[in-house]
Amino acid sequence: GINAEYGKQWYQRRVREAVVSTQSTGATHGRKVLTMAPGLGQLTIIPFVVAAYDKTKSQMAFYDASRHEDFLFISGSKMRAIARSGEQPPPGFMAPSAWDVMSSFYKNLAAQS
Repeated sequence: GINAEYGKQWYQRRVREAVVSTQSTGATHGRKVLTMAPGLGQLTIIPFVVAAYDKTKSQMAFYDASRHEDFLFISGSKMRAIARSGEQPPPGFMAPSAWDVMSSFYKNLAAQS
């Protein structure tokens, strides 16, 4: 329906904006903007911690550079491609019911294109 179409367009627009913003200004741009905003000088910015799929534990975990070979980085683009193709992500990557919803969405989106 109309709400679903609006939601899809909103999501796609936000993803494009986030990618452009990150590519053009660097990953710390948001932090810089928040620290310069009036009234937010007392705000403590918590650093971003990278998460990746830990192949040894079959689950998502915080990245440990000393065990780099144990981690699989699945970008949003790669995740959407896996969902569109009907493949399954590695076990423990995402709750199966959540994956079913996301995979269905991207398969339907691909079919409409």
